[in-house]
Amino acid sequence: MNQEIPQAKVVLVVSKQHVKTVKSALERFGKLDRNSKITPEPQRQQQPRGAEGEAHSTPDARFPRLQFDVDIGRYVDPSTIKKTTTESDEERMRIPTLIQYPSTLCAPNEPPDTEEDLKFKYELLEDLVLSYLFKNISISYHLTSSSRTSPVSMSPLHKALSEALNTLPESVLASLHLTPEALVSSFPDGYSVYKPMLLLPHNAFSASPWKTLLATHPIDSSLLHPVWHRMSEAVDTTHVAINSPIPLQTSSPSHPTPASEHSQDNILRSPINLTPLHGDFGPPPTPQTMTSPTPSDFESALWVHTKQNGIYQTWAPLYTMFSRGNIREKTRILHLPPSVSDNNDDDDEVPSAAVDLYAGIGYFAFSYKKSGDGMRNTRIKQVLCWELNPWSVEGLRRGAHMNAWTCTIITTLDDIQAHTNRVSEPDFYVFHMDNQDADPSFNIARFPVRHVNLGLLPSSERAWPVALRMLDRERGGWIHVHENVGMKDIELRTRGLESEFRKLVRDGQNKKMESVRVEHVERVKMYAPGVVHCVFDVFVGV
Repeated sequence: MNQEIPQAKVVLVVSKQHVKTVKSALERFGKLDRNSKITPEPQRQQQPRGAEGEAHSTPDARFPRLQFDVDIGRYVDPSTIKKTTTESDEERMRIPTLIQYPSTLCAPNEPPDTEEDLKFKYELLEDLVLSYLFKNISISYHLTSSSRTSPVSMSPLHKALSEALNTLPESVLASLHLTPEALVSSFPDGYSVYKPMLLLPHNAFSASPWKTLLATHPIDSSLLHPVWHRMSEAVDTTHVAINSPIPLQTSSPSHPTPASEHSQDNILRSPINLTPLHGDFGPPPTPQTMTSPTPSDFESALWVHTKQNGIYQTWAPLYTMFSRGNIREKTRILHLPPSVSDNNDDDDEVPSAAVDLYAGIGYFAFSYKKSGDGMRNTRIKQVLCWELNPWSVEGLRRGAHMNAWTCTIITTLDDIQAHTNRVSEPDFYVFHMDNQDADPSFNIARFPVRHVNLGLLPSSERAWPVALRMLDRERGGWIHVHENVGMKDIELRTRGLESEFRKLVRDGQNKKMESVRVEHVERVKMYAPGVVHCVFDVFVGV
């Protein structure tokens, strides 16, 4: 476990353009140090010894001090790392926080050069919902007069928790040798608010004091109900639940599927271990409601929502997952360059379509559509979506309506035929069926498909041939492949993907497609220590 430097707190160093965003995030989670000012970052002067890229040993040494480049996933000579305009030219500001700075990290103001440094930074920014600014934020620290957090500086949630615990009969905690202070201090900082639900992290009650309390007084006991109610009120919500990672397989006897009651792939990505604490979440899931819900089931369930980049998304948390950490990729999609091929100078004026073969509630599909709205330059006018989970399909439909987009649901081949002679075009076609049935011969898309999103983890390999079939045969386009990759293996996986897609292209029917290359690798977020969620932009063209 990291030992904390007494009175040392994290400082987030950011460019001026991001100060408001970062400050607001810290305020939301009660982590802004209001007793310290936001100040400019002092200009670092070049030093003859120990300067960046030079040795820290004798004057005769000529070996550079390597640092980790997160863009390529390996250690390099610092002089070879490209400096962005933000890094080199723009004044940067120091924003003080109340977050403890671990002593095991590298020295402040130095680039993070160990896996532990990067992991701390990723997790810190993810807790603040700032992971999409990973490249724009650096970590330093400042010294405070006291390392103890006063009640005034507590987050609204921790303050409410403290108040609620102090209203419990003294004998309840005393008999267990516990205090409100011990419980509050061991409660994690991170949480999410998706109106009207407060979502606590999976480790909310993993500390020893909480295990002791809950062993005697279960989490759903009447004694603790006022505690969850007070916490909910503090963040202006009406429901509380504990999050849990989405399992790759289902094995819970309370959530069997029609195919089998044993462990099997959780292809619907259902959050089967979410635990409601407070509020009415609707009837508990059953095999029937999970796979074949009725309109009444949809109306009975709790639906929550959030807004990212000006886009609404909504889902039923007992049936559908949501990952806030993907906002980096959603933001990137909004700023994709126009789809321009090598052989047609007029292609940038041609409206196009995007395909999402694992659409969910519109996680990425909505960003593709918004990227083509108004003055944006992607020219994407329509998105074709494939999704198996009926609750995700309903969430996508509701979310599209919240964003003033039109949506048509396709459930059978007869539905496809009925829409081939339509007069108006919806913004979204949502195919509630297996993406293996996707085929351009449906003649649904009135625009050339230039982007295909493959957002399934850990692998979307099953859909690669489908993605190639969906790309426009005359212009080609981009396939965006999501994968979890070891940081040291990114370059190797890049070459591997190019090789595998070249083989698929050679084996395909469209002989015009000859060019295959990975144009870009986007590191979205840390998936696990040493493992990164990456998006590989695979270009396939003529």
